[in-house]
Amino acid sequence: MNLEHNPIILSKLNIPVPVSQIVPRERLIAQMNEGLQRRATFITAPAGYGKTTLATAWARLLTVPVAWLSLDAKDNDAVRFWHYVSKAIEQALGGLSAACQSAASTLNPGHYETFLTALINDLNGLKKQLVLVFDDWHEILDNHILSSVSFFLEYLPPLVHICFVSRTYPQWAKARWSTRGWTNEFQIDHLRFDLGETMDFFRICTEREMPREQVERIWDRTEGWVTGLRLAALSMRYRDKVPDFSGKLSGDSGKVEQYLLEEVFSALDDVTRKFLMNASILEKMNGPLCEMLSGETDSARKLAELASANLFLVPLDEQGDWYRFHPLFGDFLKKQQKRHDPSRTQDLYRAAASWYETQGFAEDAIDYFLAGQHYTEALRLLEQMRALMIRREFSTLRVWMSVIPESLLQEHHYLFFSYIYSLLWDHKPDQAEKLLQLAEQYYASSSADWEQEDKQRYLGNLYYVRNFKATQYEMDVVKGLEYIRLSLQHNPSGTDLIFASPQMPLLPSIYRSYNGKRGRHLPRDLAESFFLNMIDLMATMGLQEPVSVCYGELLYERNELDIAVHYLQVGLPERIRITYQPEKVYVPACLFLSRISKARQDYAQAEKWLEKARQCALENHAEAALILLDIESAALRLDLGESSAANEWLATYQVAPDDPVSVHQLFIYVFLLRILIESGQNKEAWSLSEKLIAVALKDHRPMDALDIQVLQALILRHMNKPEQAVLRLEEALQYAEPDDYIRVFVDKGTPVAEMLTEYVHLRQKGNIREKRMPSLAYVRRILSCYGGGAASPLPADVALETLLTKRELEIYRCMEEGLDNIAITEALGIGIGTVKTHINHIYSKLQVTNRVEAILRGKEM
Repeated sequence: MNLEHNPIILSKLNIPVPVSQIVPRERLIAQMNEGLQRRATFITAPAGYGKTTLATAWARLLTVPVAWLSLDAKDNDAVRFWHYVSKAIEQALGGLSAACQSAASTLNPGHYETFLTALINDLNGLKKQLVLVFDDWHEILDNHILSSVSFFLEYLPPLVHICFVSRTYPQWAKARWSTRGWTNEFQIDHLRFDLGETMDFFRICTEREMPREQVERIWDRTEGWVTGLRLAALSMRYRDKVPDFSGKLSGDSGKVEQYLLEEVFSALDDVTRKFLMNASILEKMNGPLCEMLSGETDSARKLAELASANLFLVPLDEQGDWYRFHPLFGDFLKKQQKRHDPSRTQDLYRAAASWYETQGFAEDAIDYFLAGQHYTEALRLLEQMRALMIRREFSTLRVWMSVIPESLLQEHHYLFFSYIYSLLWDHKPDQAEKLLQLAEQYYASSSADWEQEDKQRYLGNLYYVRNFKATQYEMDVVKGLEYIRLSLQHNPSGTDLIFASPQMPLLPSIYRSYNGKRGRHLPRDLAESFFLNMIDLMATMGLQEPVSVCYGELLYERNELDIAVHYLQVGLPERIRITYQPEKVYVPACLFLSRISKARQDYAQAEKWLEKARQCALENHAEAALILLDIESAALRLDLGESSAANEWLATYQVAPDDPVSVHQLFIYVFLLRILIESGQNKEAWSLSEKLIAVALKDHRPMDALDIQVLQALILRHMNKPEQAVLRLEEALQYAEPDDYIRVFVDKGTPVAEMLTEYVHLRQKGNIREKRMPSLAYVRRILSCYGGGAASPLPADVALETLLTKRELEIYRCMEEGLDNIAITEALGIGIGTVKTHINHIYSKLQVTNRVEAILRGKEM
């Protein structure tokens, strides 16, 4: 088992290996079994009272599935925490529903209700009980996690029981839970060994019968503290005598602990003591790593022996390759190491870091270099990561940078800006802005003596980070484009920041996932320059595929299909160089390539693109992609008039209009909205659409809001409210025109074309008179994209009078009569250039290339 290559450390999900010498505690086990009828069990006591041992013994005796999660300080991240919980439950039950797996991809800091609702719904369908154990719950301090677990417990399904194993009683636990009989609680007095259990304990551990008065004395002094008894037994094992409990030790568990640990530690041979002190700085250890620190060639056997002797080593896997220290013993050993050989502490951290580096785990090496304050070595590895993407998330990058002294960060400019960049990805814009201002002040006061190249690179990084903040938090693409232009101007070779993986779920669209302003998302006059500059910039780091696919999506939305294909194909699986979560690129790429094939009426190829992405997702274990691809496949069948695929999708994923919805689920619920519209459930569809558009607007998703508005116009039309339908469509047109979006209307098919035609007629008759209206030229251009090989044909009743302007119609009639361009100029009294311009507009709107085709197309209409 290689712990380092698992994003999910599977050993955290295993019920701990039971202690070999254990006293059966039938009375406590029976009380815990009785508590299964309640919602939760709280086992709370200070360190060393056998909490985990009791929970482990109980869990292994249960005949129902047990989901176990061993927690540590790194789990104070809501996304990481709930991913571990879902994995633990999935491992216990053999799997979760597709809907729940999909909802897991929506987890985001501060947004957990969607996932928890799906998980609760899943667990409501259980036929037998499930027990979920949180070991070392006291490690969890994050408010997002605490509130989400409280929410989970409030709505806990009847066949689910949660066991919290903690050193402290959770402060967030509500008093009414106890008064309502929801909880079963075990505290110090429950966990202390009584005299009978203490007698059994020493009989098992020492393999001999001890005098009762001797056991009573130890029991009295330790007050039944389990670890105190274990330490006493170990001391007797090594010294063959009962430790002296006289004097001030009585009643002071801290001093008892220190005394007994010293008794055990001092009884060990010098080699073993040194071995343990050398390993004390490790979070987890195996034989080769301990060999690096201690110099002992048989370290793996030594670890196994110490574990079998119950010397506070906890196995992390069934094979016995990896271990960790019991927290009490680990803390004690660190103190001993610093007391006996303080000059060696930093060397130990360096040795651990060197081992990880030689194994190819640079990120872990940096952890130990920084812990040992070896900043030069850490900076050396960080230097190698410039302009690269590390395996961990931006939160790790933020922690690293916060440990490095600010003076060093200032000296290494790429680190300082990497830190600011990580703060922005970690949703800390205010803190990032303060540092950006500090960076500008630092440049103003210090750059006079810099080399010109250093100045340029510094400003290039500054403007790159400014761009990200402007586009993501200020939603100002215009300002962002100016920052990118400045970044490239100062640093044409690209930025040298360290990149990491953002905490974002898999989404069907890269372009739609970025914040923006309605009606000013990315206007045509800015888009090409913005994306081409961004692609050039990211290409210097080998990270251009997401930007290329994003641009391809925008080109699709503008109906520039041929050039869209070029940029989308950059994101195909066989061309992607990004190794971490490549599905975030190839799923959107294949999805939009499928839509282009559908627009060209090549339905077989459209399905092939989706199948390509599906196969890659299965190979990469990217299960979150399946619901997105299943939606697109069902939508493809729905366009062909086949509703069975949509019904099957609904039965599989069990989504409902009254579900809570997060911004990351809009794609899923917009498809549900379409199903409701197709099935005539107008009331439910309208209610869902209002909820969805509120989410889209709140989270600044202009394309999704536009999509929903067009669907709302369709709903109003089906509800026999034609005037309201046209006005809602006009509002969508107003927001869409500045960004030149086309496909959001065309992809909705003939019903939208009919409404657009009606809108043009109303405008021509003067029935709609508002100050700010979309131009008829824009509406006609949308209509011209129907038919002509597109998936959605133009309605038969759309006349040339709707599609062409008054002048274009006059010129078309002349063309029908066989007049050439010169004759047309004479007949209408306009210039030859004007005639040619209008004829080109006619060709474009009719989707033809010459006069003969134009006349035939006109007759068809």
